[in-house]
Amino acid sequence: MRGETVESQKERILAKLHEAGSAGLTKARLGVKDARGKAAQALSALLSARRAANLGGSRRTCYVSIEHFNPLERACAQVEKNALSRKSAADHPVELLIKKELEKGCEGEVRKKIDEAVDWLVKEKRLVKLRRSRSFYFVSAEKLKEIVTLTKLERSDGAEPQSQPSPVQVPDKVDRQRVVAAYQRLRSKLGYSNVEISELRRELDISMGELKRFLLEESHRGHAILSLGDWSVSSDEIRSGAIELFGRPHLLVRLDAE
Repeated sequence: MRGETVESQKERILAKLHEAGSAGLTKARLGVKDARGKAAQALSALLSARRAANLGGSRRTCYVSIEHFNPLERACAQVEKNALSRKSAADHPVELLIKKELEKGCEGEVRKKIDEAVDWLVKEKRLVKLRRSRSFYFVSAEKLKEIVTLTKLERSDGAEPQSQPSPVQVPDKVDRQRVVAAYQRLRSKLGYSNVEISELRRELDISMGELKRFLLEESHRGHAILSLGDWSVSSDEIRSGAIELFGRPHLLVRLDAE
């Protein structure tokens, strides 16, 4: 807008990015139309200062505030989604996918992290990597388990009933609303968005294993942002909440309320 300074444009852009959250905004939605205008200068300054970043490419932009710049986590989530959503034919219940098929929906910085994301998902046993001749293929571990379970059930049809062991008690899934409510209480009390995972566990009074599994799932879906924190000055209690991600312990988490 006429009369605005570059600094005021920076504040306006940052406000829009914070409002958009993890969804991000295109350059046009940020109001950057003139490549030489003050809005363009403001956006360039924010990028240089690492207060904002472009998850997309030069043609299909997706600008986010720096706390939402997590291309590797987004790549993991999209790859896993592609592997799970692929429909299989009746005569081929397990479809093998090449890496290019796992990239669908990934652009810019997220696409650059595909190889790393696939390697991590294989390491975490969420993807199964198979080799046929000189080519590598991938299949969702969850889908593979479903097929194996169905096959076992089909084979057991017609068999004489046998005495069944007592059912195993499976713990309920962590209630997301309860976790978000606890997170918001801590955020209000502490005054900042990144809270210690160990502190969140204490607030919820659930097992650390349950919380870590939940936070990893939320991270893969783009609803949680895990941060490193400072390991060197952290107590043993704080370190107990560490989530190993890409070979490094993450002590802090930020949750989206959506």
